[in-house]
Amino acid sequence: MQRQSEKGQALVELALALPILLLMLMAIVDFGRVFHGHLAVTSASRQAVREASLGRTDAEIISAARSAAAPLAPEQIAVTVTPAFSARQAGTSIEVTVTYSMHIITPLIQPFFPQPYQVIARAVARRE
Repeated sequence: MQRQSEKGQALVELALALPILLLMLMAIVDFGRVFHGHLAVTSASRQAVREASLGRTDAEIISAARSAAAPLAPEQIAVTVTPAFSARQAGTSIEVTVTYSMHIITPLIQPFFPQPYQVIARAVARRE
């Protein structure tokens, strides 16, 4: 049988441990979101530079990058292609940079990261 002074012990322990566990869970979810964004942006930049190496226009390259990063919000994806289309000759190196802006949702770690957090991937290929 429990003594009178131990009845609320489990509730107090839960009240002390629950905020820390929830913070850890939210940090894990944020890490997963950033990692997923990194994988999607890297894949998008590789697909876009492949299209660029085949001689596609900037609009086609941007469309390919956004469709390759389909799970991400397309309005938060920025794609830059260098050099300009008129300067791309056979053998020229083409660089595609894909940037995705996302917000960190964990309250106590937000001050340590810029808002919005930028996930950036670059890929380079030669024009065929």
